[in-house]
Amino acid sequence: MEILDVYQNYYSYIYNYALKLTCHPEDALDLTQNTFLKAMEKLDTLKSEHALASWLGTICFHEFINKAKMDSHKYLAEVENWEQLEKEGTLLSDIAPQLEDEVIVAEEIRDLQNGCFMAMVRKLTLNQRITFSLVDMYGLPIEYVANLLDISIGAAKGLLYRARMNIDSFLGDHCSIIYEKNPCSCRAWIDFSTNRSSLQRQSHKLLEKLDYNKKGYVYNEHVRKRVQYLYHHMPEKKPPAEWYQSVLTILAHQN
Repeated sequence: MEILDVYQNYYSYIYNYALKLTCHPEDALDLTQNTFLKAMEKLDTLKSEHALASWLGTICFHEFINKAKMDSHKYLAEVENWEQLEKEGTLLSDIAPQLEDEVIVAEEIRDLQNGCFMAMVRKLTLNQRITFSLVDMYGLPIEYVANLLDISIGAAKGLLYRARMNIDSFLGDHCSIIYEKNPCSCRAWIDFSTNRSSLQRQSHKLLEKLDYNKKGYVYNEHVRKRVQYLYHHMPEKKPPAEWYQSVLTILAHQN
């Protein structure tokens, strides 16, 4: 098994994995490159090719944690109250969106919507972000995330509960895709952003982080289903072709 073959077969998978973790396209490119450079060093330790995707994902995750520790403000690394998380884990509701809850998003605003939704994930604390990103955005089981974080399944469910409540409370109050009567409109933002000087004058400081407790938010099944559908159906992204070729060249020279 050659690292170039591994890279060509899995670069898209790992890039999208990294993108969900970082929610920053530039950081995701760096994280993906570092993942394959690290994998090249350790490829001879892999016992089974069937575990390749999971193995690469684990490397990517640990590279992400290292990155987050170096920039704790950007990734909102905070100490969790694990005992409280265990209690909140019992409140988690795992309602899968039904067919009638499908949310239709116009093609011309999809990229803006996805960018906005990723920006909201950046406002979660680090462990909430990891859990929400891998479960609700990437579709991995909660047990897998609990193992990655080396915590109990109950604590992981508590993190997912907090993350969902935070995301839902913000989008439920601000996003017109969730509720048509909400003030924010994607098309209005597209028109607004065409005038850069106006955008700069009227821009304001974004919220530092999401905290549903400050709003006294309670569970809303309608919002939860729509938000879950939208995050789970975010389309896969392709990294730039020139980036793909540059990493391929690096791996070939170092192999």
